[in-house]
Amino acid sequence: MTDVFDAPDVLLHEHRGTFSVRHRYEIVLPDGTPAAAVEETLAAGGAFFGRVVSSRYLVQDASGVLLAIERPGSFGKSEFFATWADGRPLGRVRQENSWAAPRFEFALADGRHGRMTGGGWGSRDWDVALHGDPRPAGSWKPGDEPRRIAAVHRERRSFDRVLVDADAFALSTDPTLDRDLRAVLLVGVVALDAVRDARKNSGD
Repeated sequence: MTDVFDAPDVLLHEHRGTFSVRHRYEIVLPDGTPAAAVEETLAAGGAFFGRVVSSRYLVQDASGVLLAIERPGSFGKSEFFATWADGRPLGRVRQENSWAAPRFEFALADGRHGRMTGGGWGSRDWDVALHGDPRPAGSWKPGDEPRRIAAVHRERRSFDRVLVDADAFALSTDPTLDRDLRAVLLVGVVALDAVRDARKNSGD
């Protein structure tokens, strides 16, 4: 069985019932082989109060839980904190902007950090860049030399996905990336979809 975090390219297919507000994804390899799944659990009241209430995502495969993602409740920008199944911190993904296409900064526990930007009007694509050497999270500034390490593409919806408002995302990463970077980028895709949905539901 292929470890989902060892695969350079994966597809995240959102699965949602007609009246469901929870996020559920199947993660598959390019050849269609299922690799893992992501399941969201909402805190009490989450179905009615959306992002104001905290939620938790579990990434798991046939061997069990691989990664836990916590999103604290927020009235504004969201943050997502990821921890390996053994309790070791992986890092966090933070929403940078409240308006326009969502942008994110990510930071790993070892100090590496970068940004995911794009998705402007008419675009279905986001670029992911790693910024320089390890440094404190939040210290990115114009002039840093980024290295492009991944791309995210939101696929066109089939008719059945339109009916239940479900999306699919392709994550393509540099083949040289390590497991931690691929894992935090997967968190970034989950964050991207969660923020987009929260904006649609709130009318932003």
